[in-house]
Amino acid sequence: MLAASSSSPTTNTTTQRAGEADPFIQYARSLHDYTLRLWTESRRIAEEKARLKAAAAATTGNQRHAQAPSQKKPDNASSNA
Repeated sequence: MLAASSSSPTTNTTTQRAGEADPFIQYARSLHDYTLRLWTESRRIAEEKARLKAAAAATTGNQRHAQAPSQKKPDNASSNA
């Protein structure tokens, strides 16, 4: 019984080492790492664009709000036209 339990870790270790040397597994891991880096960079750029767009909208909104009172039209002029 003791001998059976000691052979399992050896088999698992051998299988893990063989898997690490398998070119297909190495390729799959490399491809996974590469696509993860691309996705992460894509998300970073998208979030940065969204942040810049929100900041620009806030700045534009503040400028419009500040200009609105000086460009106010009389109420009668719009109803007579």
